[in-house]
Amino acid sequence: MGIRVVVDIFSGRPNPSWEIQDPDEVHELLELVARNRAAVAEVASGFTGLGFRGVQVELTDDLDTAGLPPRFELAGGGGRDPYAGAEIAERLVRTMPTTGAGSSGSRDADDTGNSGETAGYPEEFLESVCEEIRRTARRGAGGATTVEPHDEDGGRGPVEAEGQIASLGDGAALACAYDVTPFNPAFWNAPDTQPHNNCYNFAVNRRTNTFAQPGRAHGYTIPGTVRCNEVSTGALRDGLRVWGNCQPPGTLRYVVALVTGTFPGGFRDYHWYRLHPGGIWAHKPGSTPARNTDNSGRVITDPYTCDRRPYSEWCGLFQSHNSVVIN
Repeated sequence: MGIRVVVDIFSGRPNPSWEIQDPDEVHELLELVARNRAAVAEVASGFTGLGFRGVQVELTDDLDTAGLPPRFELAGGGGRDPYAGAEIAERLVRTMPTTGAGSSGSRDADDTGNSGETAGYPEEFLESVCEEIRRTARRGAGGATTVEPHDEDGGRGPVEAEGQIASLGDGAALACAYDVTPFNPAFWNAPDTQPHNNCYNFAVNRRTNTFAQPGRAHGYTIPGTVRCNEVSTGALRDGLRVWGNCQPPGTLRYVVALVTGTFPGGFRDYHWYRLHPGGIWAHKPGSTPARNTDNSGRVITDPYTCDRRPYSEWCGLFQSHNSVVIN
């Protein structure tokens, strides 16, 4: 008998996850959930934007399931009783293995974007997740709070960033030829695709079912600091180019945007957007559904100014190509 706990919070990096194996503890936790069925929701039935999206629970066997579904969500905004959901979710999160303060090590993802077994997470990260759970119960789901945002746009401030984005609709000012295809969320939100592909898969329009990481196909691992230049290094190795360094003739020459951010507890992550016809941008936060709206529910016409909390750092525009290889 066992429980796998997943904190659904990141978009590009692996989500924190661990297993509870002690039979007595598992039985007690499942009975607690069973007594509070109004707290239980389907996965991705609540908030599915950027930031904290809830605590997912997966039963690892069919022994004594207390009548619960094999996979469900707590404290993500989909349950009828958010306070019971928050209480149970926090109790689950407090079983997270910890390493003490100061570590934000990078972990390899499985094909659902979860980190699998781990030696532990920083205690401050555990506490920050608990605070997000309480905040969600108080105010409703809506993403994590940004902590100590870093100004790391490499000189690509508001004037240059917005100028680049505006030029995409002006043929006379256009730096490079590029391709756009209609936004097709049905492809990405299919049950056999959605959990296994992330924002990077969506941005370059490649379903790999590996929760692709920039550079991994070419032997590169993004450091745990997850700075703009570190993520872009991986993307460039995969074959993307910085916008303005035009891709050769071909197909799938999409314009994509990269952002990074710091979560409470110091954990870092990245996120990608892709341009579609009519100047609309879309994205796929982690293993959640693809969408063309931001954290405030507004259609995205500018990834620089949209509500993308907690991804506060603008890294710039890039261009994909049909020759790009990701994994």
